[in-house]
Amino acid sequence: MATPPWSGILIVLVNIGLALISIWATNKFTDVEKMKQDMAEVKAWQDKMKAARKSMDPVALQEVINDQGRIMRLNSSMMGARMKPMCYFYIPFILVFTILGAIFQGGIVAVLPFNIDKALPFLTGMLGAPTSAGFGLSFYGFYLLVGFGLGNLIRKPFGQSMTT
Repeated sequence: MATPPWSGILIVLVNIGLALISIWATNKFTDVEKMKQDMAEVKAWQDKMKAARKSMDPVALQEVINDQGRIMRLNSSMMGARMKPMCYFYIPFILVFTILGAIFQGGIVAVLPFNIDKALPFLTGMLGAPTSAGFGLSFYGFYLLVGFGLGNLIRKPFGQSMTT
């Protein structure tokens, strides 16, 4: 399991599992519908603020400024609600991440079929190393690639997409 391609498959499966734990914790400990409503309200206020600044209409600016305190409180409560599930997700994530890091110990776990180090030489050593077959990613580099790539795709069907 510590060599490609099995190491890459294991990391993808672990990443999916951790994402599902995160989704479960979010659904269990936050009111997702209220969060969506609050996010829509904040976005509407931000759009209104942009329009008021662009037009420099003093009445619209004052109206937006008067509502700013409420929006800041709303943002603060949303941030707190997002942190609750992390209490349940963070410990398993750290444990799994530490165990996998120890198993792979900086070795190559997956190989990109091209040499990205030609365009981005600073990645060598940080996320992997060039190989004869392409650019070999270490555990941390591949985990980041998979996490950022799959994270939002997995959350989207559950209504937890990070993008609006």
